[in-house]
Amino acid sequence: MSEEIQDILKPEEVKEYKNKNIKAKLLSSQRITSLDLARLLAMITMIMGHSLDAIATPAELDITQFPWNLWHYIRRFTAPIFLTVSGAVHVFANKRDENGKLQNKTIIRRIKIALILTVIGYLFMFPAYSFFDAFFIEAKLWKPFFQVNILQLIGFSLLFVLSLFLITKTDKSLGITAFILAVIITISSPFIHSINWFNYMPEFFASYLSTEHGSMFPVFPYTGFMLYGVTFGTLLKQMNPEKRTKFLIWAGVPIGAGFLVPSFLITDFFKYDMPFKVLDKVNPGIILNQIGVVFVVLAFAAIIFTFTKKISFYYAFFGKKALFIYVAHLIFLFGTGWFPSVARIYPKSISIVPSIIISVIIVLLTLGTAYFYEFTLNKFQNARKFYKYAFYFILSYFLIIGTLAQLIFQELFSK
Repeated sequence: MSEEIQDILKPEEVKEYKNKNIKAKLLSSQRITSLDLARLLAMITMIMGHSLDAIATPAELDITQFPWNLWHYIRRFTAPIFLTVSGAVHVFANKRDENGKLQNKTIIRRIKIALILTVIGYLFMFPAYSFFDAFFIEAKLWKPFFQVNILQLIGFSLLFVLSLFLITKTDKSLGITAFILAVIITISSPFIHSINWFNYMPEFFASYLSTEHGSMFPVFPYTGFMLYGVTFGTLLKQMNPEKRTKFLIWAGVPIGAGFLVPSFLITDFFKYDMPFKVLDKVNPGIILNQIGVVFVVLAFAAIIFTFTKKISFYYAFFGKKALFIYVAHLIFLFGTGWFPSVARIYPKSISIVPSIIISVIIVLLTLGTAYFYEFTLNKFQNARKFYKYAFYFILSYFLIIGTLAQLIFQELFSK
């Protein structure tokens, strides 16, 4: 899950493959391509849902009416699928040495990726046009900046999973520890959210524990999904590589049922029998329901994979680039704080058919951007350095001289 963002900044000499053997690398026996397919499908659904919700008129995108009520229901499973699969894949990405330890370069790489994702997440909500303007922003305008969304959540979760790798020596102990912590997070989520953490903590930290000020992906319960994935990944890693996809096919539905069956009774208990109100997203029963659906989806993804192996390279390629694709779609959809895009220019004001067309275009643009990026890296020797320094330059320019960029934009497009 974490390989795609590191390409932005990873030194050229660290690169592990060249253009002529990308396919062999991605389709190696250790890679479970059906998981890439599940993650890719979840990502595309997230992008489509995110885009439609941002630009379509609410009158036409009525989630109380068919088919949008079904669409809204499906969307609730996309983040759990993505996080669970990412946790499983992370078990394979972090390779231990003979002493059960991670190499220092792997640790540094994971920390760098987590910090990059977190910083990008905050920059999308930066309330000023430059660092200099930030000193003059009203306090209330900083609240959206501190909200924890999917990128910050993933950044924190990656660091948390890394810490588990560091304190355990075997994948077995890692899986057991991850599962225990996942269950604790699931059970404790409603109790954590019954506390107003903003009374006891600074806004930055409290936003990771509460939805009160608008956080969409707090640690409780969403880090739990990644930990369930880590547990499942340790089980898959013990299997013969040739049997992993078959295991997903025949075991996915029974495992999912094991979570789904008790989820309904648990949901009702926390919904009706608690002394305080429990939000749906932190209800342990609904969390178990989502985990159950995740495993059912993994089974169906494995079935689809077995019939479409001829195009499995693209599952692996785009699944590996899932985070890159997610960040790219945010730029295409919302733009930046300096140059807004369609969702900020026409928020919730486009009719449904054009909204669907725009959403499909955004999906294609993000997939195309990921493919073009990888193509240039493998085609041109200095492309990686160019992208790295261009990224640093553009970010530094806008953060330091952002006001000038905004004035130019207003002069060009406000007439």
